[in-house]
Amino acid sequence: MKKIVIILILMLALPLVALQAQIENDTEIFEEEEVLEFELNDFYSIKLRQISESEYTAKEKESEHLRHKPYKVVTDVNKAKKMLGKMLKNVTIQDGNDTRIVVEITFKDKTKKRLDWCNLENGFVAYYPECNVLCFLGEAESDYVFDLNDYDKSVSENVGNPLYHILSPNKQLLISGRYSNPADCVWRFLEKWNPLKKKYEFINYLWGENHQFDFCNSDGWFWTSNNKILFKYVCGYGSYYEMELIEK
Repeated sequence: MKKIVIILILMLALPLVALQAQIENDTEIFEEEEVLEFELNDFYSIKLRQISESEYTAKEKESEHLRHKPYKVVTDVNKAKKMLGKMLKNVTIQDGNDTRIVVEITFKDKTKKRLDWCNLENGFVAYYPECNVLCFLGEAESDYVFDLNDYDKSVSENVGNPLYHILSPNKQLLISGRYSNPADCVWRFLEKWNPLKKKYEFINYLWGENHQFDFCNSDGWFWTSNNKILFKYVCGYGSYYEMELIEK
C-alpha cells in the first residue's frame, strides 16, 4: 500500500516540477533578452524590450483608464457629402474621347485635388469629422488618406488613417499608420503635437534609418505612460514588446 502511495505522489509531483522548470526557463529567456535601441531622428530614439505575454496582459488591464475614446466615423458617403458640402464631390472630366467621373476634394485653404482612380461611389471608405480626415481605397486596396486641414501634409502622404491612431495619455504623441497592400503592411510612424500650429506633425517612420525592426504586422497597441507603449507581433515573431520613446 505504501509503495502505491509513493508512486502516486511521484506521479503528481513530476508534472509540477516540469512546470516550474518551464516557468524558470521562460523567465530566464526574458531576463536575457537584449534591449534594442536605435535613433528615430535627431530628436527621438526608440528602446525596444521584449516582454512576456503575462506582463503584456497585466499592463493592458492596468492601463485601461489611459485610453481615449475611439473617433466618430462616417462610412455613409451620402452623409459625408452632406457634412462636407462642396469640399467633397464628384466631377466629370474629359480625357480625349474618354469621359470619366472622379472625386474632387477641396481643402481648408481652398486648394483642390482630384483622385483620378475613383469616384465617390466606388472609392470612399470613411470620414472622421473629429480629425477632418478622409479615407479612400486606392490601388491594390491601399489607404489613401487626406487631412482636409493640411494640403501639404496630405500630398506628402504623411497622413495616417485614424483607424490606426494610438494617442498618448497626454495627447502629445501619436502613433499613426497607413495600410499598403503591395507590401501587406501598416506603415507606422510617430507624430508630435505642435501647440503653436495646433496640429500633429510627422516625426518619422518607426523602423529607424536602417530598418532595425519591422513593425509591419504589429497589433494590439496601447500606451502605459506618456512615453511607453506596448504591442504584440502577430506574424513571424509571435512576441510581445514594450517600446519607449526617448526625447533627446
